[in-house]
Amino acid sequence: MQQGKYITYRIDSLVFTQNGSNIEVHKYQVKHTVQGETTDNLGRKAFIINRLIRNEAGTSSWTENGNYLVIPLSDRIEIIENNLRTVPLRIPFTSGFSWKGNSYLPFAPYKPMFGMEGAGNDMNKWDFVYTYHGDTTVQNQSYKNVWTVTQSNTTLNIPPTSGTQYGYKEVAREQYAKNIGLVYRDFQLYDYQGPNADNRTPAYYGFGITMWMIDHN
Repeated sequence: MQQGKYITYRIDSLVFTQNGSNIEVHKYQVKHTVQGETTDNLGRKAFIINRLIRNEAGTSSWTENGNYLVIPLSDRIEIIENNLRTVPLRIPFTSGFSWKGNSYLPFAPYKPMFGMEGAGNDMNKWDFVYTYHGDTTVQNQSYKNVWTVTQSNTTLNIPPTSGTQYGYKEVAREQYAKNIGLVYRDFQLYDYQGPNADNRTPAYYGFGITMWMIDHN
């Protein structure tokens, strides 16, 4: 990693409004830039990644959208964001190799913010698995030496049908290209709660993010 390097992504953000009864997709561009170096709370070398956001068309000004840390270690990459630590990449790069990439997360890490009843509760037990694709196309762009990290691929009763009382979706997948980094991410974490005596309006709780690279230096 090098200061000043950046990747810009197009993002589709799935949000549930009106107390979870309405589904919306908000579209943005988000730019991730290596801002500088620091150390994490364990004294390890880390890179500060600054995030900027603007409208989908790229016609508005960039505005601040937070920072996170990337910690490159001898056998893995760690990311710390909002005090949550994950391991998105780990050696060896071999198809079928798996590891507990969310093992540092607490139980139900996103429930306090999004109110899910089940989705994501046990994501600290997810098995991250590599698949190698070689040269391939991602979102109509060609890349060399692409690896997919499948983190989770579990769906229950989604989309719901008449009479569905509960459903959830835990789908998480990332793709990395050599000499670039992350080029695609699909992360869907939400559950559906059907009508009941306390709430006659069915509702979704959680979030979803789909992002793909559109520019880098």
